[in-house]
Amino acid sequence: MTGREQGGGRSLNTVLMTALMLIIAVVLGFVLLLVVPRVSAMLRQSAVNRTKETVLQGVSSVEIYVDSMLRALHYATGLLPPDTRQQDTDWQEQLAFLKSSRSDLASLSFFLEDGQLSYSTDGALRVPPEEIRQAEWFRSAARWEGTVSHFSLPHVQHLFENQRRYVISISRGVPYTQDGQQKMGVLLMDVDYLAFSQVANGISLGGSGYVYLMDTHGALVTHPQLPLVYSGLYEENRAAVLAGTVGIARDDLRGRERTLIAATVGQTRWRLVGVAYADEILTLQSAFVRTFTVVLIAAILLSLGAAGLMAYAVTRPIRSLEERMRLVEAGDLNVTIDETGFREIRRVSGAFNHMLWRIRLLMRQIVVEQETKRLHELNALQAQINPHFLYNTLDSIIWMEERGRSKQAIVMVSALARLFRISISRGRSHILVHEELEHVRNYLIIQQMRFKDRFVYTIDCEEQVRNLRTIKLIVQPLVENAINHAMDELADERLMIAVRAWQENDLLCFEVKDDGVGIPPEKQAALLTSPAGSSGIGLKNVHERIQLTYGQQYGLTIQSQEDMGTTVTIRLPAHQEVTS
Repeated sequence: MTGREQGGGRSLNTVLMTALMLIIAVVLGFVLLLVVPRVSAMLRQSAVNRTKETVLQGVSSVEIYVDSMLRALHYATGLLPPDTRQQDTDWQEQLAFLKSSRSDLASLSFFLEDGQLSYSTDGALRVPPEEIRQAEWFRSAARWEGTVSHFSLPHVQHLFENQRRYVISISRGVPYTQDGQQKMGVLLMDVDYLAFSQVANGISLGGSGYVYLMDTHGALVTHPQLPLVYSGLYEENRAAVLAGTVGIARDDLRGRERTLIAATVGQTRWRLVGVAYADEILTLQSAFVRTFTVVLIAAILLSLGAAGLMAYAVTRPIRSLEERMRLVEAGDLNVTIDETGFREIRRVSGAFNHMLWRIRLLMRQIVVEQETKRLHELNALQAQINPHFLYNTLDSIIWMEERGRSKQAIVMVSALARLFRISISRGRSHILVHEELEHVRNYLIIQQMRFKDRFVYTIDCEEQVRNLRTIKLIVQPLVENAINHAMDELADERLMIAVRAWQENDLLCFEVKDDGVGIPPEKQAALLTSPAGSSGIGLKNVHERIQLTYGQQYGLTIQSQEDMGTTVTIRLPAHQEVTS
């Protein structure tokens, strides 16, 4: 299968472009000349009127909410006793109940004329009275003597020990009697900013439209992007709104035309500003839909017949192509795409078929190359058995025979024969666990005779792992490493070597432990990366063979402490059924 250009058939691009250009020319000419001017004027006026109504409804909602806050503040004022030093604390309990009954109230606090805290629902004061007297909300409320309530901008309230909430504070002067004198205290009510802002932010003005509150100086009270505005990451055009108390203004922000409608909230003199994007509110108008629908009916009727035939002719081969591609996406590389339809579709199908053919060919080549490479690597690593061990063993046998120690020589020859029989294993790369341990036992018998019992050993194997499979010749190099390195450092002491095999969850584990002098920390890291030395195959060889066979998550771990000994652990998959 090749991707050569297919002949015959009509060009899909030519058919589509010709039909679409004719339809678009007729529809756009009619719409641009007759419909657009009329619809634009109707649409803009309707959108502005609807937005204005929404903003006025929002003003009403904010006024109702503010009025409910003022009523709560007035009610709390009525609870305060004429003389705050009287023993009756019923008024404090009622203030606490009022605060707990409304989730939007952060705290209620009453301050005396000198700034001292008389009572607060939020506990102890954390600032001195002098700072309270200098606060704007305290001075304004005391100056107005209860005739007007003071509304603050959003801020983090930190007057009390256990309070760090973002609030809007409402304060009001409250007269009281102390030592027979009439004084003016201040009642402070903190309203949760989130609850307050939700009243204004809940007004919808299209997909991106929003409303915000600002005071008479242009400072923002609520805004959907208030943190970004304060940090300078979001721009808000307040100058156009400050130019007039109420009314409609327009601006252009980031290339989008906006309509700004402002109205005053009665109790606070704040301004509620509605921001509506023209490109959004225009699309929402039913007048545009109805008018444009009438205009398009004629063009739609003319194009229905041609569009139906074209859609059927185009989509049938495309759907077939899509279905086959989904099969390829799911992993089936043996599919073949029919090269039918328009010339462009046939060319795509042919190219795709050629690509699949190339992918299949390359995948087969990669599989063969990887398998060959892996086999060669395993064979090369496994073949690195040091011949010096064989030479030394044969020399020992000759020495025994020369001195008339034939029985010991026979034992050593028998152990050597069994050791090499297991090493060869009829060409198998995997043997059973008990065969691997038998290989280690024969090696230890030979070495124990060579070194004249300078070490003792134990081999322990759990019954359940005896017939599990493992790659061969992975435990003996660890024992050899222990003998060659640990015994070199011991003088007259006898070395103890313990070999163990067991199963741990889904892992087959081997352990070789000795009580030698241990390995210095600076050398431990190099054991699994350094090539084998004169001691034989080497730990790096074993580690690499295991990872090449089973994966990077398996292999050797080394634990060693100087003068305490060394423990090397092998971890393999316990249920591996690999055969040579």
